Amino acid sequence: MAGNLKDYRKRRTDGGAEKRIEQPPKSDESIEKIVDRYGGKSEDELMRELFRMTGEQKREGSFDAAAMRRTASSIMPMLNAEQRQKLEAILDKLG
Repeated sequence: MAGNLKDYRKRRTDGGAEKRIEQPPKSDESIEKIVDRYGGKSEDELMRELFRMTGEQKREGSFDAAAMRRTASSIMPMLNAEQRQKLEAILDKLG
């Protein structure tokens, strides 16, 4: 899961030069804002923010563990073994 979120907007071409990916559809504008907000943060900072937000959702009664698990299950096939193990550990901590 390491990497820079700002790379979301870039990809490598065969020659190794970075090339900008086409702009996502308008409905994905919030993804751009999220990338901008969290792109420069360390893994520790991201984890603290995740746990803070989850705690807030639990206090408000809006935390949906089943939806979180469904989302995680949908991305698991795209992860390597180490990333899957790390995601499972995070999910266990979040409840």
